[in-house]
Amino acid sequence: MKRKVKYKRAKHGASTIFLSIILSALILVECTFLAFVWNLDYALSVNTALKTQMDTILSDYNRQLFAVYGVYAFSMDSVDNYCFDKALEINGLDSKSTLYCCGETKITTEDLRTAIASYYWYRGTGISFKTLVDGYSNLLIELDKNDVIGKVGKFMKSPAAGYVSEMIKGSETVEEWFNKAGGVINIEDYLDESDDLNAIKSDFNDVIHESDLGIDVDIADWEGILNTVSFIESVVDTASDESMGTMSKFTTAHYCAYNFDCWIPPEGDASINGTLFKSIHGSRCADSEYIITGMEKNSAVFSIEFMILHVLILGNYLKDYADEKIRNTIYAISEVISMIIYAVSEGAADIDPRIIAAGLTLYVAMVQALKGFFDILQGQRATFFEYDGKKMITLNYRDFLYLLALTKSEDDMLGRTLEVLTRDYGDLYKGLTLEADFRGSTYSIGKCYQLYE
Repeated sequence: MKRKVKYKRAKHGASTIFLSIILSALILVECTFLAFVWNLDYALSVNTALKTQMDTILSDYNRQLFAVYGVYAFSMDSVDNYCFDKALEINGLDSKSTLYCCGETKITTEDLRTAIASYYWYRGTGISFKTLVDGYSNLLIELDKNDVIGKVGKFMKSPAAGYVSEMIKGSETVEEWFNKAGGVINIEDYLDESDDLNAIKSDFNDVIHESDLGIDVDIADWEGILNTVSFIESVVDTASDESMGTMSKFTTAHYCAYNFDCWIPPEGDASINGTLFKSIHGSRCADSEYIITGMEKNSAVFSIEFMILHVLILGNYLKDYADEKIRNTIYAISEVISMIIYAVSEGAADIDPRIIAAGLTLYVAMVQALKGFFDILQGQRATFFEYDGKKMITLNYRDFLYLLALTKSEDDMLGRTLEVLTRDYGDLYKGLTLEADFRGSTYSIGKCYQLYE
C-alpha cells in the first residue's frame, strides 16, 4: 500500500509571488517613468544648449560692419559647437547629440534697405537730406527766366561759335585778329575791349596749362550742357516728391555717397562715423563711384567728373550773367568781335552782339568752372551757385556724388552696395537654424536679428 505524500501549503509563499508580480510591474512603470523624465531632462538641456549656441552666434556679429554701415550680420566661419557642448556639460550631461547648421539666411537688398532706414533713424536730425538741392530750383528758374538755353543755342548754330573759339583758343593774338579786319577796325579805339579779350584768352590758356590733365573745352559741346540741365531737373523732381519712397531714396543716396570709399576724397574724408576706409580694405577704392554708376573705376570717375564740370559751368554762367559789370564788359567785347567777324568774313557773317555775348559768357563760365573743378579734385570745396554776390551752395566731391545718386535706381545701388560689403566682410548672414538629434528625435531652433523681421 502506497502512502500519499501531502504537501503543506503556506500562506506566505502565495503572498511572495503576488508581491513579486505587483512589484515587477511597479518597477517597470517606475523605470519607464524615470527614463522618460531623464530623456525629457536631456531634451530640455539640448534645447537650452541650442538656444545658448544660437545666441552666441548672433551676438558674434561684425562690430565694424555695424558701427560703420549699421548692418547686423555674422559670418559662418565663426560658427562652431563649443557653447552647445559646454552648456550640456554644465548640466552634468555628455554630448550625445551632433549639432547641425541648416537654413542659413543671407542678407538681402531689402534687409539692407531696412538697415539703412534704421541707421538714419537716429542720425537723420543731424543730416539734412534736401540742403544740397535747395538751390537747384532757383538755378533752373533763373536759366529759364534769362533764356540761357535759347541764347547759347543760337550762338552754337551761328558762325560766331567757330570764330570766337579760334580767338580764345587759337595761337593768334587779338592784335592779329584786328589786323585781319583789314584796317576796318582801329585797335586804338578799342584798347579796353582788346585788353579784356586778351585777359579772357590768357585766363583760358593758363587754366588749361595748369590743369596738367589734358582737358580741352569745346564750346560746341551743346549736348553736354543739355544733359546737365536734364540731370539738374531730375534732382529737383526727386527733391520735390514728398512720398515715403522718396525719403528712402534720400537715405540710400546719402548712404552710398558718403559712407563708402571714393577715388577723389575731400579733405579729412572718412565714413559717416569717422572710420578711415583704409582700416576696412587698405588701398583706396572707387566704391561710391561704382555703387552709384555701376561702372568700373576709370569710366565711373570720368563720368562723374564730366557731370561736375558742366554743373559748375551752369552755376558760373548765371553768376556772371547776374553781375552787371561782367555783363556789360562781355557785351562790349562782343560788339568788337561782331565787327571783326563781319570784316573777316567780308560781310558774310553779320552776327548780333547779344548772340556772341551768350557764347562768350559761356566761355568765361567754363574757365571759372575749371578753377572750381580743380579745387574739387584737390579735396577742396567749389562754389556751385552764386547769385547777387551770395554763395548759395558750395560743394565738394562727395556732395556731387550724392546729387548724382538721387537720379539713380535705388534697387540697383542697394545691389551694388551689398556686393561691396560682401567683398570687404565676406558672405553676410542674418539668421540660421540649428538642429540636434537624440535617440531618433530632432530638436531645432531658428532665429535671426529682430531688425530684419
